[in-house]
Order: sequence, then C-alpha cells, then structure tokens
Amino acid sequence: MTDPNPQCPREDCKFTVLDSTRTCMYFQPIYDKNGVNINPDANTTTFKLNCLSCGKVWIGKSRLDVTTYEEMK
Repeated sequence: MTDPNPQCPREDCKFTVLDSTRTCMYFQPIYDKNGVNINPDANTTTFKLNCLSCGKVWIGKSRLDVTTYEEMK
C-alpha cells in the first residue's frame, strides 16, 4: 500500500484500513512457458484509509497492482 498523501509535512503519519470490500470473480491462472501468469486476478478491492495523525480519510481502490486514492471531504 502506498501513502495516499505523500505531500503531508508530518513525519508521524500512520494509517489504518477501516473497511474493505472485494469483487468476487474467479480468474483462473493461465501460465506461459516461463511460468508467468498471463491471466492475473482483476478483482477490485475498495477500502477506507484513515490517517491517525491528521484524521484525513481516503477511499482507495486497488486493481491489477494499481492503487488510487480519493480524499473524502
């Protein structure tokens, strides 16, 4: 998991995951001749991330090793 607020000036940032949901599709692994999975898990995980230092909250989404964050106002 990456830092949702890399510009934060505080050095004591700590995060907790509050809620997490995941889509539930099965992606059967299919491997090429080198053992690389060419059919990776494409489920989406959605979660709330809370900063224990400043109190800000983000909604995070992860899919295919890409994570995005949107701050809740």
